[in-house]
Amino acid sequence: MSARDQRATVNSNRSTAGCQRGVSTAQQLLIAALVCVVIAGVVVLTGIWPQEEPVISQPVPVAPTVPAPLAEETLPSTLPEPVLPAAIPPPEPTVEPLPSLFESDDPVRDALADIPLGTAGQQYLMPGNIIERSASLIYLTAQGDVPYKLVPIARPKAQFPIVDDGTQVVADPEGFTRYDPITRWIESLDAAELVDALARFLPLLREAWGFYGEDPTYFDLAVIETLDTIIATPEIDVTEERLIRKEAVWIYENPAIESLAPIQKQVLRMGPRNAAAIKQQAIEARALWLAALAENDSV
Repeated sequence: MSARDQRATVNSNRSTAGCQRGVSTAQQLLIAALVCVVIAGVVVLTGIWPQEEPVISQPVPVAPTVPAPLAEETLPSTLPEPVLPAAIPPPEPTVEPLPSLFESDDPVRDALADIPLGTAGQQYLMPGNIIERSASLIYLTAQGDVPYKLVPIARPKAQFPIVDDGTQVVADPEGFTRYDPITRWIESLDAAELVDALARFLPLLREAWGFYGEDPTYFDLAVIETLDTIIATPEIDVTEERLIRKEAVWIYENPAIESLAPIQKQVLRMGPRNAAAIKQQAIEARALWLAALAENDSV
């Protein structure tokens, strides 16, 4: 073998040996890479590999938005009036039917039951025919008489006291006290409550008034005339007026006094204080009666 051939043979062997070594290194690298992949997969799947902490973004502060001021509303110069619901009228009061005149005693007593009338007033209500007796009392008083038999208080039993000084006879002021009980009783009566309770029976009073042959509607005016007669009693100090004997009774020498209606002379005999109280009650009763008549006519 020539030297040239020997060198070629040596170079061929080196090349073959290099190839064997090269394959061997590539295989090693491949195996190493596979091992790394396997290890990485195990680590990831088993959670051994630390995960990155999530980055929490902090909110960026935003300046508050200030709303633009609202434009002021222009109110109308005149506001519309509120619409109110229609008022519901109250129910009509139940009016008890008026009894007949001859069956009116108990209804009258019931109407006056809660009004203090005193002993005299209760005595007046005990007998029957209350409406008829009341109409008679007004009829006689309107004539100027004193209806002693119809009033619930008896006349004073003591004689009319006088003072005789040898030159003249006058009324004794001590005699005025005989009329204190009837005056106190009249003052105790509540005229407003009485008129209000009896106004319902006005048609029956008019009917009873007609028994005297009078126009029933005249009863309303007769009450006014009776009260006016009492109110018109003059203020006279009868203790200074001379008395003269006429048969069994004493009369006033002054014709101006004797010409007065009997009811007015009776008021004077009661004395100045009692007379003033009686006249005041008559004034109040007159006003109440007129108001009751006006209300009755409007119904």
